[in-house]
Amino acid sequence: MKRFPMVVVVVATTLLAACGGTSTTPAASSSGGPSKVASIAAEVPDAIKAQAPFQIATDATYAPNEFINPETGAIEGWDIDFGNALCKVMGVVCTFNNVTFDDIIAQLKASTPSEQAGGDKPRYQFSISSWTPTSDRENGGIDFISYYKAGEAWLVKASGGATITTAADMCGKNVAVESGTTEETDAWGYMGQKVGGTAISGDTDNCKTAGKADIKVQGFATQTEANSALLSGRADIGWLDQPVAGYQVKQTAGKLKIGGQPCSVSPYGIAIVKGSALEKALTDAVKYLIDNGYYKTILENWSVTEGSIASSDVALNNNNAIGATCVPSY
Repeated sequence: MKRFPMVVVVVATTLLAACGGTSTTPAASSSGGPSKVASIAAEVPDAIKAQAPFQIATDATYAPNEFINPETGAIEGWDIDFGNALCKVMGVVCTFNNVTFDDIIAQLKASTPSEQAGGDKPRYQFSISSWTPTSDRENGGIDFISYYKAGEAWLVKASGGATITTAADMCGKNVAVESGTTEETDAWGYMGQKVGGTAISGDTDNCKTAGKADIKVQGFATQTEANSALLSGRADIGWLDQPVAGYQVKQTAGKLKIGGQPCSVSPYGIAIVKGSALEKALTDAVKYLIDNGYYKTILENWSVTEGSIASSDVALNNNNAIGATCVPSY
């Protein structure tokens, strides 16, 4: 998928760590979810434990992955349930923060190692927000621990909307995307441009090559705004991750539909600062949740099982797309 500091909605989730010995197969908590796993909790360095409660950054405009319940104001979604379960396994208290997606990476890197040594804690310890690992993000100082896979999908109005089956059908159309997402980068990349319009040296504008007008990329700070642009007719096409597109079709009672087939199916990854001391604990916690059935239950509860992965697929910086890609390389 998926910034200047902003006022954020904060939802604190207290995670109670169960008492335990050295067993790696603890009993389930009273809520039916996982409990603290002593061996994994021991992988969290004491210096990091002292920073609790851990702050997790998420862009809560990406239902059903992460969103704000309009009735309660709470941050919810299957990514949130998954994050809660990770924190339980690691035996730490965590707080979710709603942060504009395009700001999260900068905020993850806001505290340097020297500042940490001096007593400051990072603004956010990690982010769970439907992140697609990319070389640009990794080269910018972020690592990703894979935990799911999802493709990109196009949304159009079900009645009288644009017809789209491939990226070429975006040419000459207004395309709504959330800023900072892979969809935004891909839309510009299809025209041989970086986000904003700077030409990529040696690349091709696929729209002009086909004798068509360029894509009119409309970037929005939140996915909610991008969805509204499509529904109101200000945009012809919405481009977003497949689980979120499918959810919008259901939520709008058939006003929207998915055009074509999802493409560029790629891993989702937990975003952490490169070299983070939390990497091993988080990786082992993801594998534990998968191997012990908690992961499956979370995905089933939200009807998003199509993107599930095996624990053997959990890796650091897996950038490999599965099947057809949405746009040519750029």
